This record gives sequence, structure tokens and C-alpha cells, in this order.
Amino acid sequence: MINIPKPGKTKQELLNKLEGLKSELGKQVADNEVNIEKITDGYNVKAEKKVLFMTFYVDANIIAKDGNYEITWESNAPDSKVNEALEKVKEALEK
Repeated sequence: MINIPKPGKTKQELLNKLEGLKSELGKQVADNEVNIEKITDGYNVKAEKKVLFMTFYVDANIIAKDGNYEITWESNAPDSKVNEALEKVKEALEK
């Protein structure tokens, strides 16, 4: 789990920011099979990529709370690739 502090921001302000990031994230991961769906208090991002006979996946939730974002995920992809993707999301949310 990753927490991204946003002091002074309300849950609703952070949800509004997530709306804008939805399209940005969709463009960044266009070469993979990605589904971004609204869930209570945030978004669920599911991505899959098939490499030879293996299918790698990431299933992540980005939740807005008063004063911070919380990201949780489950994946069978290599840690280096997951960390790389999380850094991009984290950078976008810290703006």
C-alpha cells in the first residue's frame, strides 16, 4: 500500500482530480489491455499483458480520502515493472 499525502484537500477535491487523471492514465498505458472503472471513493485499474505463454496482470485501487490518496494493488508482474508504473501514477497524483 502507498499513501500519497495531500494536506488540506478534501475527499471530493481529490475525487475530482482522479476524474482528470483517468484519461491521462488511459493514454499512458494504451499499448496494454487496461480497464479503468469508477468504484466507491476512487478508481479500479486492471491491466493485462500477455508475453509468450504467460499473462501478467495488475489489479489496483486508487482511493481518495480526506487529505490523501491510498493505492493498493495485487499483481503477478515483475516488481520492477509494477514499481515503474506506480511511480508514474504517484507522480501524477502528487501534482
